[in-house]
Amino acid sequence: MKILRYIVLAACCLIWVVGLSPTILPWLWKEQIVEDGYQYGDLYKLSTLSEFRDPRHQCTDYVPPARPKSAKKVHLYIIGDSFTEKGRVGLSDFPVDEYTWVKWSDFLHIKLDTTQHNILLMESVERHFRQKFASSAITVLVPDSATFIQNGASSKFMHQLDEAFKGSHTADRLDGFLFQNDFALRIKEWKSDFNHRFFDRTASGVTLVNNDRDVVYYMDTDTPEVTSSFTPMRETELDSIITNVNASRDFADSLGFDHVILSIIPNKVSVLSPDYGVYNNLIERVYNHAKLDIPYIDVLGDFRRMGRSSYMKGDSHWTCEGQTIWLNKINALLNQLVAGPAS
Repeated sequence: MKILRYIVLAACCLIWVVGLSPTILPWLWKEQIVEDGYQYGDLYKLSTLSEFRDPRHQCTDYVPPARPKSAKKVHLYIIGDSFTEKGRVGLSDFPVDEYTWVKWSDFLHIKLDTTQHNILLMESVERHFRQKFASSAITVLVPDSATFIQNGASSKFMHQLDEAFKGSHTADRLDGFLFQNDFALRIKEWKSDFNHRFFDRTASGVTLVNNDRDVVYYMDTDTPEVTSSFTPMRETELDSIITNVNASRDFADSLGFDHVILSIIPNKVSVLSPDYGVYNNLIERVYNHAKLDIPYIDVLGDFRRMGRSSYMKGDSHWTCEGQTIWLNKINALLNQLVAGPAS
């Protein structure tokens, strides 16, 4: 019994340490010792409804088109979110020589190599586009004597300590460590399916649309904030957004970029259920604005024609087919820009 007590105590201490540490669980995910909770989709993770359990697929078969012959090497920089993060797309998906990706919350200290053809892509999912450009131009790029990425999180020790011991973060880490395996997920499914079937209740993080056939992120539908596809947008706000997008391009030009491209990835609900409410037509209004002075990638119409095959069933991200359409469009534009004179 004494040995058993020590074993239980050691196990509890291990669980406690994993819950408090912000680094151990990501390492366990990286080494595939425990599942990260997204193996069946982010919307499944939020809802745990069995109907939307959809095993994650890596898109590895895409082959980019050949690049036009050019004396200069091409370096593609992307400021992006989860649609272009590492593991979804990378250097091998583009007809370029070098590739740098930075997320919107970090800072890219940059000194461009002027012997290269430098292209910047600003990619944002629809739900967060208004937030990024409503009040200012981009702040991610920082001119410097060298190129490196700086984490946007506070570097102050007390702030990091507060984050490490924050109750919600600890709870999330414990859930990720203990309850994202198949056995625990099946238990969660029973509860979620029961609540949905008998009480018409689902988790607060998701919205069911199209007579419960599709699941989308709640921020795209049921929030009064600007993330929703159905929150009205005044013309004055649209004008401010366009001004800030153009100012972002001007700032990138001043740093030495040859071209700047914009890409707004549609919210899943904007594709599968645009009549859920009064759709604000954000993407079309931005792209069709008379003063927008930047090339862009538009896949909204393509995705609507694809329907359900454009987005994963249990996830807010696109399928490999949807990603291929986006990659084909961005790569065609990249080749067009590289072949033509730099602006």
